[in-house]
Amino acid sequence: MQIGKPLQIIFFIIIGLIISSFFLLASNVSPISGILYMLYSGFGTRIGVIATLNDSIPMIIVAIAIIIPFTAKFWNIGGQGQYLVGSIFATWIGLDLAGSMPPAIVIMAALLLSFVGGALWAFPPTAMKLYFGTNEVITTLMMNFVAVYLVDYLVSGPMEGALQRATHAPSSSTIPSPDQLFYLHGVNIGIVIAIVIAVAIFFLIRYTNFGYELRLMGNSNIAAQYAGAPLKRNMFQAMLLSGGIAGIAGMVQVFGLAHALLLSELSDITTSFGYVAIPIALIAFLNPLLTVISAIFFAGILNGAYVLEVVYGISLNLVIIIYGLIMIFAIMGVMINLNRVTKLFRRGRKNKLVEAAKN
Repeated sequence: MQIGKPLQIIFFIIIGLIISSFFLLASNVSPISGILYMLYSGFGTRIGVIATLNDSIPMIIVAIAIIIPFTAKFWNIGGQGQYLVGSIFATWIGLDLAGSMPPAIVIMAALLLSFVGGALWAFPPTAMKLYFGTNEVITTLMMNFVAVYLVDYLVSGPMEGALQRATHAPSSSTIPSPDQLFYLHGVNIGIVIAIVIAVAIFFLIRYTNFGYELRLMGNSNIAAQYAGAPLKRNMFQAMLLSGGIAGIAGMVQVFGLAHALLLSELSDITTSFGYVAIPIALIAFLNPLLTVISAIFFAGILNGAYVLEVVYGISLNLVIIIYGLIMIFAIMGVMINLNRVTKLFRRGRKNKLVEAAKN
């Protein structure tokens, strides 16, 4: 990673904030006070920091999950579906074992089943890519929509809770409090799970033969094949591991934060963790440890923007616009090669001078 890249990302994030300020101004909100208050609300108070850390947990886990196949240039866009199916499996086993098993057993079973659910959801598009040559971007994306409607069906029918049925708010029954992931000083213990996964995947990619082969595949499949790397086996393993970890994010969300399988979360892009995870991972240069920082930053921006909605009375749509703009410009900071842009600009200017001299 080039040293100048992080500074470049910060530069583009500032541009995103500046452009966002025009939307605040249009809503009769002082841009400077609005942006400062947004940052302060997300990162400057104890309550804000706690909310930011809790909201970042599923973002961290899903982003780390997609880093694994991304390292080999296999574009898993299906993190959202794998996350949802993992949450389905976790909710099912959690409610089924509630009261009949010790909480530790219920939690471990939910972790295992959520991993299995996410991995199973990642299997079909991987097989279609490796054996039939289908585009993995399309198939993994389509699997997301299937998962969304599967959740819709389950929480409105077979898994609908009695209280939710009475209030007409589609969701499962609530995970009993003894089986929920506990909080420590307001922060859910799921943050520990996220950090452990981040460290484990960092070492897997950087310091194991499997990780080396994935990185080699990302540079060139032909080179990896000549080096003796088993391409199909590695890709299956990478995708199943990726889907499984995304499934764990679903378990942590249900057992630690939402305490039920909720349909309402699927209607908002800000809680569609499988989609948000993609830019978070790219901004972190596909580094699992940097992904933790990237996810916390965007969770804080989102929390601060929601506070703006309450304090200044701005529209929820504007909150999402601000969040999206900052994320888009951060990705531009990763992708744009400023040196190349500068050279093209100088070359164009030189050509204009030459043409002017000729005339």
